[in-house]
Amino acid sequence: MIEKISKDDWQYFVPFFACTICFIATDFLGIIDKTYIAYWSGRLFYEPYRVITSHFFHGDLNHLLANVSGIIVARYFLKSLGLKSDYFFLAFVALIMPLQAFICWCLDILVLGNPMSLAIGFSGVLFGIDAFILMTTIYGKNKFLSISCELKKDPRLLKSISLLTGVGIIWSFLPGISLFGHMSGLLAGFLLFWL
Repeated sequence: MIEKISKDDWQYFVPFFACTICFIATDFLGIIDKTYIAYWSGRLFYEPYRVITSHFFHGDLNHLLANVSGIIVARYFLKSLGLKSDYFFLAFVALIMPLQAFICWCLDILVLGNPMSLAIGFSGVLFGIDAFILMTTIYGKNKFLSISCELKKDPRLLKSISLLTGVGIIWSFLPGISLFGHMSGLLAGFLLFWL
């Protein structure tokens, strides 16, 4: 069922447009080199802007379309769970980006000792929102930090979000996909749920 655009949908349009504008700037206009904004494990603390910028840039049009579609799917699930906040999604995105990048950095540097890990894309954030939605379908969530979100538990949506997350995890093992980027997003989403 297609839902009407509501007054709180601006929070989904912001990351959607940010990803789209960044794609145009890199792939059509060529004014930004992706290597200067990508998550790079060895440069993250020297160039902390990468914690944010890396999420809004994408490798190609298919990558962009997959991630903006993920924003639309996240909206559907959050609306189905009864989200009652005008800015929950945007606040979640703002919090999960640095947390996901930090977890990914810990895996890359502290576990693997790999200072050359590069990644771009919004999918780590989407894995985080998937994890949050998955936990919400089981437990519900009235508040996120101090934001009243009034998300109701809904076991009927559990199968759908579990399937979506499971397919995403399998997809993460394909060549050229950042397994650690996706898994660190998933872990960040679980952690943010328990705040």
